[in-house]
Amino acid sequence: MDETIRIRSVEKSEWTSILQGFQPETIHQVLEVYRSDGQKAGTICESLEGQSFINGQPRIVYASLQAAATALIKELRI
Repeated sequence: MDETIRIRSVEKSEWTSILQGFQPETIHQVLEVYRSDGQKAGTICESLEGQSFINGQPRIVYASLQAAATALIKELRI
């Protein structure tokens, strides 16, 4: 069964409460990802260099927003 998700852009004024280990000026956008049941699944942030990270932490770099979203959804299924 396919997972349906919703994605919402986060206002820049809210970034400091989400980002950990990043300088906000290095980030292009922050997105909140919601599961089909409406619960927040996590966040994806994209740097100015085009790298993507899940849940506001720089531990793993994803090459694209799609790769980060896929990893976040897979993480939820564990």
